[in-house]
This record gives sequence, structure tokens and C-alpha cells, in this order.
Amino acid sequence: MIRIRRSRTTVLPVLLFSLIWLVFRGHLGWLHHPFTAAANGTSADEVPPSPFQPGLIEFWDSTSRALVEAKPDCSLPTEAIEAPLNEFAGLKKGFDFRPDLLQIPQQDVDKMRDAHARFVAQLPELTQKLPYATGTQGIVVAASGALLPVFLVSLKMLRRTGSILPVEVFMESKSNYEKEICETVLPPMNATCMILSEVLEAVPQRLKMSRYQLKALALAFSSFDNVLLLDADNLPVEQPEDLLNSEPFLSKGFVSWPDYWANTASPKFYEISLQPIPPTSERAASEAGQLLLSKSKHASTLLLILYYNYYGPSHYYKLLSQSPAVDGEGETDKETYLAAATTLNASFHAVTTNVEPLGYTQVHDNQFKRAGMVQHNPSDDHGKHVLHDPAIQTVRPSFLHANTYKMDASAMHDVFNVEIRSQRMWGPTKDMVARFGRDVEKQVWAETLYTGCHLEHAVGAWANKTHVCKKIGRVYKFLYN
Repeated sequence: MIRIRRSRTTVLPVLLFSLIWLVFRGHLGWLHHPFTAAANGTSADEVPPSPFQPGLIEFWDSTSRALVEAKPDCSLPTEAIEAPLNEFAGLKKGFDFRPDLLQIPQQDVDKMRDAHARFVAQLPELTQKLPYATGTQGIVVAASGALLPVFLVSLKMLRRTGSILPVEVFMESKSNYEKEICETVLPPMNATCMILSEVLEAVPQRLKMSRYQLKALALAFSSFDNVLLLDADNLPVEQPEDLLNSEPFLSKGFVSWPDYWANTASPKFYEISLQPIPPTSERAASEAGQLLLSKSKHASTLLLILYYNYYGPSHYYKLLSQSPAVDGEGETDKETYLAAATTLNASFHAVTTNVEPLGYTQVHDNQFKRAGMVQHNPSDDHGKHVLHDPAIQTVRPSFLHANTYKMDASAMHDVFNVEIRSQRMWGPTKDMVARFGRDVEKQVWAETLYTGCHLEHAVGAWANKTHVCKKIGRVYKFLYN
């Protein structure tokens, strides 16, 4: 009897545990964080249709045909060129040296000018078809794949400012759609995934656009009238509503921000676009990590932005920059936005407050390393530099563009240890608090930690990454204990 009781004492708990495990094996999802329970993959049939504006396909059908019909009937030289870079802040007023490095035969310049004129002639008709919800405001970002977790940090920082603006996140195709992110993570933060290929593949002209070109498409395909176009790695540090509801945007409808450098557009661009060549000291090159545009005021400008970007890789990126290579970036979209406005003699405000670098002192050579750039409030800038309001002594920061190290939780552990060398990347705490009123760097690391731990198994780009949460947790603990 004693032997039997021992057996029952041993076996019954095992049977009971096995029964419980069998019953609940398929129902343990509730024990996990909701972000980690779903699979990353989504078939094309499961992707819900994007809430595009009615009439968008008709608009793109007409616009894509106009783009093709206005193709420049020539090619640019393929020789590598690199315009000299001059820091704009150090230029003397009236400095007008403009490098002319693109050796384009005059007959090709004439062909490009004629093609450009053909497209501009169609703008009045095309703008009538541009659909958007009149009077609305919102933020537009092109982000998918590896940029998606970077954007999530930006979105969390946006919501820290108290902003409630809706956000449309544009992805190239259905293969970029991430179900858990798009259907669980983003909606509570008033953000919506939009698939560009739903429009691009719905018309006979199947135009191929990628990388920087997608920003212009996102701007055109968004539902908003008054738009903040934002790079995925750009961090708002104040409510963008303030920028959209004040001067100079209310009257101008277009606001751009400066880069460190003088503009290096080829003189031939101005010949092609029928503009006088401006002095180099007139304004800095553009930094397109952020842009404000009103479609109701600048529909024609938006269409010409599309033209410059569709023919960007083949023609206009090189014409507008002459390929100055900075931090590994060569020809990009950054000059196309303001160039479209100046070509059409449209109203705009170009912020003149110099972009401000943030960074750290490198351990190996004691040199300052740029790791981010601060862009400033256009209302303050307009008041100080245009209206000359004596009450405005300081121009507040609006954006921190984390363009050197993108805040990807799966990568920042190695970046922190190998490149930054275990220190703050944007300067001392006291300097950051003095500049922003709070320790923005600590907030950014906190949001990077949040994405790394709460979304570790939801981000498609991290499918083959391991210990994302643990690694980024070590960084945060080292910095902030």
C-alpha cells in the first residue's frame, strides 16, 4: 500500500500538469506582450486597401503620362564630379562663385529645356486633378523595412510633444507591409500605413521610383492639404501644429530648411528652368529632412517636385547638386523641393537660422564628431530675420535630425560601443536641457529601448536579430543607470 501511494503521489501531478499543458498549449498568447505574439509575415491578399483619396488613380494616370511625355531626350555625362563644399555660414555676402562641372553639350541643354517646358505647360490641367482633403493637416513619412523601427522612435517622440496630428506612413509595396506594426502598433498613435504600389500599379504607365523618389510620391499621394513631410529619422522637439498654424506658413504655404553648405546647383539648371542664376550667398543648400507644403497654395510646385524627382537619378539630382559627397550621401532629392518653388516663382520661406550641429568628442583623436542636426522654428526665424522683431532674441529648435546614427534598437548597441565609444552622442545633459528645456537625448534612448523590448519580435527587419532588448537595455542602463 505504501508503494502504491508513492506511485500515485508521483504520477498524479505529472498527469495533471500534462493535462493543463495540453488544454492551454494553444492559448498562451495572452501571457505575452501583444506586440510579440503575432507573426511578421503577411500575404498580399491580407493587406487591407490603403485609404487613399478618391480620384488619386485618375490623377496619377494623367500625371504619369505627362511625366513620360516630358522625358528629356538626352543623357547627362557619367563622369564622377564633386563640387567643392563651402560652409554657408562662412560665406561673405555677395559671394557668387558657382562651379560649372557638368559638361553638357548645348544641344542637350536645349532638349532638357524643351522637355521641362512641356511639363510646366501641363501643370494647370494636372493640378485640377490633385485630390486632397481641403483644410486638413498631417504628417507624411516614407518608411519601410529597416527604416520602420527608426520611424517608430520618431513617432513616439512626436507624441511626447503633445502633437495629435495624423500621420501617414508610406511603404513602397505590399511586400513591405508589416501586419503587427500597421494594425496594432500604429493605429493607437493615429498613424496609418499607405501602400504606394496600389496607385502606381493601377495605371498603364508603370513608373519605377525608389529611395529618395518615394518622398515626393508620398507628398503627392497623401490625403492632407497642409503637410509636414518628415524623414523617418527626424525627431520633432515641439508640436508641429504650431508651425502649420502660424506665419510664415499661413501666408507662404511652403517652408524649407538649410543645410550646412552653400548651394552647388549647376548654372545649366537655371538655363533649363529659365531662371536667373542666383548668387551663391543668397541662401544655403537645402536640408530636406523636413518640409512644410500647402497643396491648396502649391499644387503646381508639388507637380514640378514630382518631375524633378522622377528624372532625379538620371538628370536633376546631379544638376541640382553636382554630386557633393557628404557623409556617404551623393545625389539626393534634397534640392528638388525649393528648386520647384523658385522655378515657378512661387511663394516660400527658406529658414535662414543656421542649422546647428550636435555631437560628441571622439575618443581616438579628440575631434568633434557631428551626430545630429538641429533645425529651427520658422515663425521665430521669420520674426527675427524678416520682420526684425527685437523681442525675438533666440530662435527655438523645432527638429533634431538624427541623420548620422539612425535610432535602430537592433544596431545602436554596436554603434554605441564601437563608434560613439560609450558616451552621450549629442553633448552634455546641461547643454541639452538649456537648448531644449529637457534632456531630449535621454528621451530618445528611452523610446529606442521601448521599441527594442516591446517590438523585438514584431519588426520584420529584425527577424534574424537576437537579443535586441537585452543589448539596447545595456546601453540605456550604462547611460542612465
